[in-house]
Amino acid sequence: MKKVSVIIVNWNGKDVLSGCLRSLSGQDYDNFEVLVVDNGSEDGSQALVKNEFLSVKLIENEENLGFGPAVNKGFEQAEGDYLLFLNNDLVLQPDCIRQLAVLLDSDSTVGAAIPKILYYPDDDSLKEAAKINSYGVLVNYTGVACPNLIGQLDDPSLSLTESACGGIFMFPRKVYEEVGGFDEDLFLYHEDHDLSWRIRMMGWKLLVTPDSVCNHHYNFNKGVLKFYRSEKNRLHILLKNFECKTLWLIAPAVVLVELAQIVHSIFHGWFFLKLKSYLEIAEQSIKISRKRRKIQSTRKVADKEIIKLYQATIAVTGLKNPLVDYCLNPILRVYWVVIRRWI
Repeated sequence: MKKVSVIIVNWNGKDVLSGCLRSLSGQDYDNFEVLVVDNGSEDGSQALVKNEFLSVKLIENEENLGFGPAVNKGFEQAEGDYLLFLNNDLVLQPDCIRQLAVLLDSDSTVGAAIPKILYYPDDDSLKEAAKINSYGVLVNYTGVACPNLIGQLDDPSLSLTESACGGIFMFPRKVYEEVGGFDEDLFLYHEDHDLSWRIRMMGWKLLVTPDSVCNHHYNFNKGVLKFYRSEKNRLHILLKNFECKTLWLIAPAVVLVELAQIVHSIFHGWFFLKLKSYLEIAEQSIKISRKRRKIQSTRKVADKEIIKLYQATIAVTGLKNPLVDYCLNPILRVYWVVIRRWI
């Protein structure tokens, strides 16, 4: 039985962190450790861990470093053969860790194992039946990502599915070391998509398994700062991960999506943050270029294979817009049919 290191990043999440840690204490897998990396919380999270979860290793940062840097700090002290990263608002069902480890044990080509995520059953709007929060992540070729099967009733017939990671995933240590961990320049949002992409480029599969299940205290809140950080990071990872030819081919579609985002930013109060994101991408261009050269020189799988899992259209969690559904998406779909043969 291989040792698993569970790494949880926390920032002012005391109310949900307690439930997450209690669910870990009820796992039917014996060989694991738990590390909580606290990003300077001011809500008593550190005291909670110290007083109620004595076996948990607490790493205290003086400030909010962001998700990626915090996970990487946790990795430095982790001892496990497998690394399980999860958000602090997840509650794991008793066999969640074991089922993920079983998947990794059974197939050496799997670079990440991902559980099915259901909404937490006490959510008022979801008491009538179990509903899916995500079964992996759908990613459009312009980088827009959305949880797969979100809001649909749980389906016992679901099978192993290739997907990007989101919220919780387990890797072999060697995979994490080879891809270089999380990109610390992203701070928050899309860091899991970026890591998924780089794992695929190194030749491993990422699989969602229906046998491993957890529940999510989900609260959709896409405020202006979330839009700003998410959209900036989306462009960041497109620029460093796609091959040059692919970037040129998708450029018209990316421009179209950017125009749509600018219109959205004007009407929803984050236009100047959108402009700021472009300026910051320009300021980081040299660093992005350096990372790009390293990634492209070491990758083992070409874009032609990577894009097989990408989507022709975009879906944005919590947002329904007829202009997206009936104007933007049809254009993106037709354009994808035209260009994908050339990638």
